[in-house]
Amino acid sequence: MENETPEAAEERESRRVLRQVQDHLFKVHVNLGAVRESVGMVDVFHHPTNPIPNLNYVTPRPKTAWVSGNMVQKGIDHLEEFQRTPRVQYIEGLFPPLFAKTLRDLNLQVERETPILIYKPEGLNGHLPPPLKSPDLPDGITVEAVSDQRGIETWWYVWRNAFYDVLTLGVEPLFVGRDTAAMRLGQQLDYLLYRYGFPAGVARVSIQGETAHILALAVLKEARTPATIQGLQAAALKGALERKAKLVFAPGETDTERRLGRELGFIDFGSIVCYSGSEKAHEDTNAQSLEQPVLSF
Repeated sequence: MENETPEAAEERESRRVLRQVQDHLFKVHVNLGAVRESVGMVDVFHHPTNPIPNLNYVTPRPKTAWVSGNMVQKGIDHLEEFQRTPRVQYIEGLFPPLFAKTLRDLNLQVERETPILIYKPEGLNGHLPPPLKSPDLPDGITVEAVSDQRGIETWWYVWRNAFYDVLTLGVEPLFVGRDTAAMRLGQQLDYLLYRYGFPAGVARVSIQGETAHILALAVLKEARTPATIQGLQAAALKGALERKAKLVFAPGETDTERRLGRELGFIDFGSIVCYSGSEKAHEDTNAQSLEQPVLSF
């Protein structure tokens, strides 16, 4: 833009990237069966049968500069009509810090704050990522892309197995049992990590147009090392870029995850924040088994 300062240009580009992440998640949540309704200045997402937080929340409408507490409350009231817990989710960086105070004034508390890592092959604010190289894997470790039932079967196995660590942003649920359609539509990629021929890890990439999300990695606990995690990250990133993704985002929950991501060219890029109120008595207590950050039926 004419007479725009470098700082203003960077801010505009950063907001554009965050809106792409937001749009990706909105599309995924609707594809997974959530209904999206506009209530004044907010959108209300609710799933008719599944109470998991990822699919039942209030969020400010895109491109709104500010949303008052009164408008947020109207969205919460509508969400509660579906017997869902009061919950507001938004991307930090698209709203001023004062918005958090607005939510606290509505008796909402931070439920989850998830750091985001961003990778743009064309660069961000003039900074290009380093050339993507496959990390050196330990002896006996290989990673293979799969586009058949093997990836789906591995996630079924992980879902029932306490011997795996699962890494995720926790904002895009992985629906075990609904994978086949997404795979057929080209909206999903799976990567299997083998240790001496035995599946010891799996990664899933979600694709929506030109954006991709490394939504979940699971690694056998005894095989979890920085090298195996980065091997899965690198394979998933490479696969997303081969699908012509112009923006890839991934979880950065721990210092180790963020460090390994940075080595591949990811950039720390804010957080997805979720505020919630008290659980409602009419929400089935058994729903806790559904409220996993990644896996659900």
